[in-house]
Amino acid sequence: MSKYRAAVIGLGYIGLRADIPRKDVPLSHSLAYRLNPHIEFSAAVGVRREQGEQLALIAPETKFYTDLEAMLSEQQLDVISICTPEHVRLELLRTVLSRSQARVLFLEKPVATTVLEAEAIAELVERHRRTVVVNFSRRWSEGVRQIRQVVMSGELGKLTNIHVRYTRGIGNNGSHMFDLIRFAAGPIAQVQVVRQVATNMDGKGDPTFSFLFSLDNGVPGYAEAFDDRHFLMFEMDLYFAKGKIELQRTGDDIRFYTVAKHTSVQGTHLTLKREETNLLARDSLIQLAVEHLVDIAQNGAVPVCTLEDGLCSVYAADALIRSHRNGGAVQSVKTNI
Repeated sequence: MSKYRAAVIGLGYIGLRADIPRKDVPLSHSLAYRLNPHIEFSAAVGVRREQGEQLALIAPETKFYTDLEAMLSEQQLDVISICTPEHVRLELLRTVLSRSQARVLFLEKPVATTVLEAEAIAELVERHRRTVVVNFSRRWSEGVRQIRQVVMSGELGKLTNIHVRYTRGIGNNGSHMFDLIRFAAGPIAQVQVVRQVATNMDGKGDPTFSFLFSLDNGVPGYAEAFDDRHFLMFEMDLYFAKGKIELQRTGDDIRFYTVAKHTSVQGTHLTLKREETNLLARDSLIQLAVEHLVDIAQNGAVPVCTLEDGLCSVYAADALIRSHRNGGAVQSVKTNI
C-alpha cells in the first residue's frame, strides 16, 4: 500500500495538544497521522514557535511552519487536516484549495460559524472536486454504530422519544449532538428553544440552549443543557416501544434494555439486555478516522461523514438561534442540501 503525505493546519487541542503529555490512546490529528503506517506526516502549521517545540515531542521528523502558503508551496500533500477555529475556515480553505492538490480534507467541526459561510465552503469544495470528511468522531465508534443498527433494524420496536443532555454550546458539543441524532435516528426537522443556559462558551459567542425538537419522521425529543462550569456532560437516551438505549459518559458506556415481566412488580419493565463499557479506552476514534482517510485515498471508499453532514449541524444551530431571537418560536431546520 502506498504512503500518503499528510499535514495538519492548526496545532491547538485537537490538532496536537491533546496528546501532550501522551494518553492511553491518541486523541490528536498529529499523533494519529504519526502512528499510521500508511501516512507520512510531512508538515504542520501553527501560529507560535513553541507549537513547533511541542510538535517535535511526538513527531520530530515533521516539518513545522508558521506560514501556511510556504507550507503549501513546498509540500506535495495527499491529505490535509484543518483544525483551526471555525471563523477562519472559509478564507483558509480558499487558500488551501487554490494552492494544494490534496485529494482529501479532514475538517474539524463545526465547519463554519454561519450558514452563509458553510454554504460558501460547500460551493468551493464542489468547484475544486475534493473529498471532505468532517470529524464527527462518534461516527467511528463501534457502540454508536450498534445504536444505529438497532434503530434501523427495529429490534426494539418503534423509536418513540429521545432525550439528550449536553454542555458547551450548540457549536462545540452541539454540533456532535445534532450529528449523533441524525446518524442514529434521522434528521432534525424542527426546533424550539425552551431557555438559554449560561456556560463558559458564552464568551466565545457559542450559546447553549435547552430545546424541544422533532425528527422528520415525527419522533419528538428534548435536549437539556447544563452549565459546563459545574461539569461536562454528553448523554443520550433513546426510547422505543420495546426497550431503551442509554449512551453515557460521552459515549464511553452504552446500555441496551429490553422489556420483560418483573418477578415481583406488576407490568412490563425495562431490563438490561447488554452493555458496552470503556469504549473510548478500547479504540482511538481519531486513529480509526485516519484509517478511514487512508481507505478513501487508496480505495475510493465512500466517506463515513461528509461535508453535507457538517452543513446539517450548522443548519440546526442556525434554527436554534432563530428560535431564541423569536421568543422560543418553533423553527424549521433546513434539510434540502
